[in-house]
Amino acid sequence: MENKTILVLCGAGFATSTVGAKMCEDVCKELGIKGNVQKRPATQGKTAVKQLKPDVILLMAKITLDFGDIPVVNGIPLITGKGKAEVKEALIAAIKKGA
Repeated sequence: MENKTILVLCGAGFATSTVGAKMCEDVCKELGIKGNVQKRPATQGKTAVKQLKPDVILLMAKITLDFGDIPVVNGIPLITGKGKAEVKEALIAAIKKGA
């Protein structure tokens, strides 16, 4: 089974990142891959990228860091529920891109 590391970054690393992490876990299950979903506050973004070497990053806050070639998905719509389907589609595309 294929394994993907997904980094979920949010303002504090608590509530909103949990919503994003759940979406990532569901998408991985749907795609039949093993997801290593890690949650971190935005302040740890650069360090987490260096340590985890994620395949995809899901942002649950407005973050202006440069993540290089790593696909980044805007997960902020998951907080309100408006645009949830679009976030899911973007996440699937980002995960498949690295496949």
